[in-house]
Amino acid sequence: MKLLSGLLVLMAVLPAMAQDRRLDCTRQGQMPKTWEGLAFAMDGNTIAGIGLKAPIRLWGIRAPELRDKDGQETVLGMRARAALEDMLTAGEHKVSCRVSHWDSTCRLVAQCTVTAEWPTGSKAQSHDLALRLVEDGLAYGFRLDEALAWDKDAGAKIAHFEVLARQARKGLWPSWLGER
Repeated sequence: MKLLSGLLVLMAVLPAMAQDRRLDCTRQGQMPKTWEGLAFAMDGNTIAGIGLKAPIRLWGIRAPELRDKDGQETVLGMRARAALEDMLTAGEHKVSCRVSHWDSTCRLVAQCTVTAEWPTGSKAQSHDLALRLVEDGLAYGFRLDEALAWDKDAGAKIAHFEVLARQARKGLWPSWLGER
């Protein structure tokens, strides 16, 4: 009986806690629908925009953590961050983002692009940062079931390129798969 009453209390409290977390994000300001500006890599899947209070987590991916539990930088995290920073540099740090929602740590979650020449010497075109990181084996798909209203195929594209990168053992996949 105590277990049942404890569960009922928990069920009543959790929605309120989730609501409180959403309210905390309002301290970052109103969530923009889009954002364009200069940005720099914070880690392998997060960028900081100049003049933007909240950092932006790239939609649909997860990259290795930049720091371990002891605060020490990790090699895999530094490689992912460096790759993202290289992509931003190629686009002169000019980023265009479509914002989806807040995450649980009050970062904006967005699909972001840069316009750059890839591969070098090709005509400049728009590149989805998250998709490029997955394609290069420096990130993997994350919460792909959270569909984007403006790009219904985004999750499928990321999943497809993740499979290709994993099969080709590109980027960080040898380490992730435990290979030496």
